[in-house]
Amino acid sequence: MLETKRPLVLIFTAIVFFAAYFYPLGLSQQAQAVIAITLLAMVLWISEAIPLHATALLAAFLLVVAGNFPAEKVFAQFFDRVVVLVLGGFVLAVALSKHGLDELFAHKALSRIGTSPGTVLLGMISVTAFISMWMSNSAAAAIAMPIALVILSQNKLLPLKSSFGKSMVLGVAYGATIGGIGTLIGSTPNVLTQKFLAENGVSFGFIEWGVRGFPFMALMVIACWIVLKKLFRPETQKIGIKKQTQVVTGGQKKVAAIFLLTIFLWVTESIHGIHNSIIALVPIILLYLLRLVDTKDFQKVGWDSLMLIGGGIALGMAIDQSGLSKELTSFLGAVLSNQPLALLLFMLAIVGILLTSFLSNTAASAVLIPIITALSATLGLDMTNLVVAGAIGVSMDFIFPMGTPPSALAYSSGYIHTKDMIKAGIALSLIGAAILAVTAFFFW
Repeated sequence: MLETKRPLVLIFTAIVFFAAYFYPLGLSQQAQAVIAITLLAMVLWISEAIPLHATALLAAFLLVVAGNFPAEKVFAQFFDRVVVLVLGGFVLAVALSKHGLDELFAHKALSRIGTSPGTVLLGMISVTAFISMWMSNSAAAAIAMPIALVILSQNKLLPLKSSFGKSMVLGVAYGATIGGIGTLIGSTPNVLTQKFLAENGVSFGFIEWGVRGFPFMALMVIACWIVLKKLFRPETQKIGIKKQTQVVTGGQKKVAAIFLLTIFLWVTESIHGIHNSIIALVPIILLYLLRLVDTKDFQKVGWDSLMLIGGGIALGMAIDQSGLSKELTSFLGAVLSNQPLALLLFMLAIVGILLTSFLSNTAASAVLIPIITALSATLGLDMTNLVVAGAIGVSMDFIFPMGTPPSALAYSSGYIHTKDMIKAGIALSLIGAAILAVTAFFFW
């Protein structure tokens, strides 16, 4: 953004905030304050008038001062288990880079997926999506992003200047988000869906989700590839990588072992029951104990991205606890009733996408699923398919950097502006909603 426009944006943001705060909407003062803070944050996040993480901290400050939320509750969100998970991924990525393992991984990836920009992009999206099927989206992105960045670095594709660079980092973020839809354990909304259906007497397991989620995921991988290719045309015809001739060191072997152990623990979470955020602390502890990283390395962690994620979680908490989620529930119930099935499915996807842009996936699921239940009973439709469609909708969080940890990670790479993600995210969201409506209507 041009520096000359910054004061105007800040003035406009202040006007939006105070107008929303004082204009009578028939809501509680706290709910109205949350609306004002949300609008302020969205304007600043979109415009980038101030750094995104500064906006997140400003939103947290206003939630306490203007929204009357307890400070301990607001700022506890900045060390939410999602934040801890991303922190572990960041530290692991720093270790991989320090010991040159990211370059080794990049070489292996390229040797298998070819050298044309389109093939490399499709490979990165597909590999990231596959990893994300079995572990958290955040962990998948944290694993794949260093590979993407070293590929770009070795080909001298510079941040913000490289069109192919934009497609690569967005491909990793979107691939991680899309991959979580593929399996029952891939994303929190999926698990919540199973729990909810079980409470309503519907048996729904891994296979039942897979026959719906995996085909959709596969189609979305292709859609993501096409969208990114069209929007960010590569400036080069060949992607090369330096050959690795060095002998594998003891430090590399140790980091690789910790890396594989972490992946194994993430993948087997359903067996041992240890939450993936706790597992994310394992590589941090082991890397320090074995002196594979030090304090200087810790300073390289993307702290701005962690603040961004924490602020987004805090805002989602406020929307939920202020009563806005209930108001939204009533509104959506009125809008979505009495619609043709195909249109209903499309609208469910759009609503899910809108909700997850402001709420966490978990909170969005909690808001949307009761509405879907009521609609299914009223319209005499299959509850299972409608609930699954809603869960997939809230998982399609592609538009804003603060929406998901993978998106925040993509933004922190330095290769994209917010407007790049918004442009690609809106296109992919609309296509995703259409794919969901068609597949659910004809094949579920």
